[in-house]
Amino acid sequence: MNQKKKYALAGGGYCLYAPRFPRFQDAPGFADEACIGNALVPSVFFLSFLENGRPLHLSHRSTQVEDGRATVTFEEAGGLKVVEKRFVTQDDRFVSELELNNTAKTDREITVVQWTTTDPEGEPVSLEGDSFRIRRLLKDGNKAEVPADIHYNNPDSKGARCLQAYFAEGGSDRPDFEETPWFELEALPTPRAKRPMEKPSPIVAGSRVYCGLFRPVPLKAGQKAAHRFEANLIFKGKGINFRARRPDTKDEVGWASFWEKVPKFHCDSKELERVVRHRFELLYLLRQPHGAGLFSSPSVCEGNGPFHQPSSFTTPAIMREARWLQDPTLARGCLKAFFENIHHNGQVPGRLYMTGTDPNDFFHADWGGGFEALDAIHPDKATKKAVLMAMQRYVKWLANNRDPEGSGLTDIVNHFEAGQEFSRRYTVIDDKADRAIEFTEQFRLKGIDASVFRYRMVKWLYKVAEEIQEKAMANRFQAEAEVILDTIRKKMWDEKAGLFMDLDPDNRRKTNVKAAVGFYPLATDIPNQKQVDRMLDTLSDREEFWTKYPVPSISVSDSTFDGTGRWKGTRKNCPWNGRVWPVINTHILEGLTYWAERGNKRAQKLANELLKKTVTMLSGACEGGETPNSFEHYHPETGVGSRYRGVDLYLNAFVLDNIFRIACGFAIRYGEVQDDPLGEAIDFKLQGMPLGNKLYDVDRKNGRLRVQQQ
Repeated sequence: MNQKKKYALAGGGYCLYAPRFPRFQDAPGFADEACIGNALVPSVFFLSFLENGRPLHLSHRSTQVEDGRATVTFEEAGGLKVVEKRFVTQDDRFVSELELNNTAKTDREITVVQWTTTDPEGEPVSLEGDSFRIRRLLKDGNKAEVPADIHYNNPDSKGARCLQAYFAEGGSDRPDFEETPWFELEALPTPRAKRPMEKPSPIVAGSRVYCGLFRPVPLKAGQKAAHRFEANLIFKGKGINFRARRPDTKDEVGWASFWEKVPKFHCDSKELERVVRHRFELLYLLRQPHGAGLFSSPSVCEGNGPFHQPSSFTTPAIMREARWLQDPTLARGCLKAFFENIHHNGQVPGRLYMTGTDPNDFFHADWGGGFEALDAIHPDKATKKAVLMAMQRYVKWLANNRDPEGSGLTDIVNHFEAGQEFSRRYTVIDDKADRAIEFTEQFRLKGIDASVFRYRMVKWLYKVAEEIQEKAMANRFQAEAEVILDTIRKKMWDEKAGLFMDLDPDNRRKTNVKAAVGFYPLATDIPNQKQVDRMLDTLSDREEFWTKYPVPSISVSDSTFDGTGRWKGTRKNCPWNGRVWPVINTHILEGLTYWAERGNKRAQKLANELLKKTVTMLSGACEGGETPNSFEHYHPETGVGSRYRGVDLYLNAFVLDNIFRIACGFAIRYGEVQDDPLGEAIDFKLQGMPLGNKLYDVDRKNGRLRVQQQ
């Protein structure tokens, strides 16, 4: 399977069909991996076509993906043509709409079988006459369980019949009807009554249950027939009973309703156009509604595969992407979902699951930067009041647990919680730091990125408290921000290296590790002008960070640098010892913009160059194609992304902010659109851009910016 031909299907519910390593996308049904909540299942259901009890061989002819649906065409040597429309609805139904066309000159009777396999644990499969039902607590590793009730059916008309389910040892996960217990029988068996199947005793470890339904379809010569097969998800378990309302049949996947609220962007650069559209597509695919379990507000998942749940590591960046949508509900929901589920001690959960959170799971994140950017486009006092007290508790938790000595700097206690594992940042403190397998305290490191995030949050909360007349709270935030700024500027700056560095809290010495997060203070007022100039020297040095496709997560001169992602000889899934991570690039681009706005010509030049390189990586041009991508990380010399991960829907960077600010040359300030090009701004059109409660058309032609209210 060529991974470049992968596609993803979602409808804005809790399910996603975006297999990391698809093997059977050219087979009827949903035969590859799917995400049900935060759980991964190897497949949803298979479709087989029988004639005279024998399976027909269908050859795949074409696949087209449009408007949230995949249209897959199959042909059979005897003259049967099958067109399958495959999609996932807003209310979490995996749907295959079939059109069967008998192009032969003889009448035929085709039997369509919808079948699947499951484990023998939990509730037995319920056989319901013309359908069947599987109830399971879906479990994926150490994540929280997902209570799933899956109803498999042929809902468009009567005539389907449930198959007798069987327990069986062995078998594979392939969509081959020959492996099923029904293949060798003279006729397809049906259960005697509507009832749960009886479990054998004992249950053999590794056995599976085969269950299904079938539908006879008589086809006269030249005749067509249409049928629909579904797997309908309901989330039902202890404390959860959620079934989404059925959507409008004209827009079951929510495609039209989503895109009508997306600004339309056009420019001469097709690379930029592709990347902008792809960023909105990611929001479409990874969004989640509210209502089930802990999901008290709409949110957006981190990615596909194991990342199909909201993560505090990526949510501040996602808020900055979603703020460009005309409807602010999703962006605000991303923020509220986490602070509505804050732990009793004030810690923000690292990930949100439908049925719970892990108290050991935690990430440092730029909540202040994300919230401030959201408020610039969609200001709302109600949102501020809703999260301010929880955010204040989080700030206190950071002070008590990550800065117990009151230094003003923030501790990282394991190599996971900064989202940057496998880096010499940590092994220089503890040579066994890369062996940690849980989010438990293993060492203490004063992190430059964590300290900057805390500073930005406290500084923003000071403004929020001032606005809503919480004077005492505002004074506390202001005093704390001043201490953090002064300490970072004096204690974490390394003049020789030309960037900010982590500190070893035991000896208060800098670690001498040149990591790209050392440029994060650029986006703030922490560095003085002299420090900014030195940082720009270091950033633009080809022997340090300015690779062909910058910016590597650690300096090229570092002893552990490896652009291929190998750590101690093994290629890692999430290496931070030389790969290029878009999340780093967008933070650095924000910092370059901050100083370019203040007249630094060199920062202007670097911002434009870095944005072009980043867009080239994300646009697919480095692989010689025109399909945009969103991988976790990229090679610093070739610009090729981490396809080996299989995770190609990953949101951890705020790319839209950088494109509109740097390439298009306009800024959102004081509730208005301001013309402020950083160098040569492109000509573009952005129709339906939200600002406040109004929509604007923003365009630039022949260098002149025009803003019109719709």
